[in-house]
Amino acid sequence: MVSSSSHLNWPPIAGVISDLDGVLYRGDAAIVDAIEAFERWQAAGLPFCFVTNNSTHTPEDVACKLATFGLAIGPNQVVTSAIAAAEIARANYPDAKRVYVIGAASLSNAVAAVGLDISDQEPEIVVMGLDRHITHEKMRIAVEAILNGAAFIGTNPDLLLPTANGFEPGAGAMITAVAAATQAKPLIVGKPEPHMIETALSRLGTMRSATLMIGDQIATDIQAGKRAGLPTVLVTTGVPPREDPALARPDFIVSSLAEIEVPPALVGTPRQRRA
Repeated sequence: MVSSSSHLNWPPIAGVISDLDGVLYRGDAAIVDAIEAFERWQAAGLPFCFVTNNSTHTPEDVACKLATFGLAIGPNQVVTSAIAAAEIARANYPDAKRVYVIGAASLSNAVAAVGLDISDQEPEIVVMGLDRHITHEKMRIAVEAILNGAAFIGTNPDLLLPTANGFEPGAGAMITAVAAATQAKPLIVGKPEPHMIETALSRLGTMRSATLMIGDQIATDIQAGKRAGLPTVLVTTGVPPREDPALARPDFIVSSLAEIEVPPALVGTPRQRRA
């Protein structure tokens, strides 16, 4: 692992995949130097795509939020765990019709968009994401469905989410509670799993070895990047890293995205299809 320094030996960079919470903003507060870095990369023609474990926002929501910070992007530059969860539910369980959803409207809408019915009556799949209005009754319905054989899908394992003033419980805290009650292992679609990274790579069309994965959490962002075969960058503006010798370490650590050097000669060169 390379330590933080102004003289890091950066690989050729043809594209960037990045987390959002804790990297570009904390809650509703922008991380100014990160926004400025993406603005520079965008002006230089460097393609990038965002991947977020947050299932409470649509790609359009993310684009609008970044626009308020001065960074203009299209919804196709955002991959959310809600969309990934819905697509995997549809693909893995083609005969299923009824899904019980615990999460924000964006998650329910994503599930409905792939042709599945949202129902608490004998659901065949339970999909859980972050629900800031979680209740005991919602958890009871999920537990009962899973104990009766429903498949269990979780958007992401994040236990903590960074906010402007600290942290709040993430979807992983809620998913863990239902998993403990049912002794069922959920299928997690968000980071650290590589599903969203693969989707982002397919959109960028860049080589793995030349596409940076940027994130603020070793347990999710960095592991997802490693599993997808990307060079990884940990930026220390989000969730404080926890030492875990079992986890793959980031290739680079920076305190600001301003430290990432993208030589002009490497920007805008013909993109090679990913290996």
